[in-house]
Amino acid sequence: MSIEQTVYCRVTGEGKDLVLLHGWGVNSVVWEPVVELLSQHFRLHLVDLPGFGRSAPLQEYSLQTIVDAVLQVVPDSAVWCGWSLGGLTAAYAGHKYPQKIQKLILVSASPKFVSEENWPGVESAVFNNFKSGVENNCDKTLARFIGLQAMGCVSARKDTVMLKKLLASSEKAQLTALLSGLDLLSECDLRSEFRHIKIPCLSLFGQFDSLVPVQTSREMLRLLPESEQKVFENSSHAPFVSESDDFCTAVINFASD
Repeated sequence: MSIEQTVYCRVTGEGKDLVLLHGWGVNSVVWEPVVELLSQHFRLHLVDLPGFGRSAPLQEYSLQTIVDAVLQVVPDSAVWCGWSLGGLTAAYAGHKYPQKIQKLILVSASPKFVSEENWPGVESAVFNNFKSGVENNCDKTLARFIGLQAMGCVSARKDTVMLKKLLASSEKAQLTALLSGLDLLSECDLRSEFRHIKIPCLSLFGQFDSLVPVQTSREMLRLLPESEQKVFENSSHAPFVSESDDFCTAVINFASD
């Protein structure tokens, strides 16, 4: 299979090109709560990352191979909006290929997801536990992870039901993609690359996010002072679900300039 056929990308709407990259364990259907509104302003490119949804897996997983595969199916000079693992991917792409990407929007994403002294995040054991869970009982682990996306915000129950309903009718992720994605989340440290991003960047955070703590916003602003930020006060890890209208407004205002 050639690389052009590896990645599935649905295109809808008219206007400036906006690439949407989903997070770990899910696929592009998670963006459904914002597709209708955003497609009135942009031509959306809804990508299934390799091994997720309708995209074939890669033989080797790295941020480089993922970005190279995505670049085969999206236009140059687009705005890239990535959530969680998709945000890590977009940040790498924005640093490596500034001539191909016009702007970056990072949603509940960090250049380093694992915590260490002076850097907020989650314990590496969290990803190790998910890895064990995926190997032993994949469906149960993915369901637990979806619940974690919304945990802590007022609309947690409603958001979890919506995400599970959207994903129920879509293809399940490949085991290799799930395990490799967890490795990327636990091992990647893009702080040096993030510091040197030259294109406009907006980072969006959820106040109750347990995977990317809101304190991460301060550290990311230190790395890239010229970037823009917004915290969604009633969201956890998925502000495009919890506060979809406000999320769309933030994206439209930043990406339309």
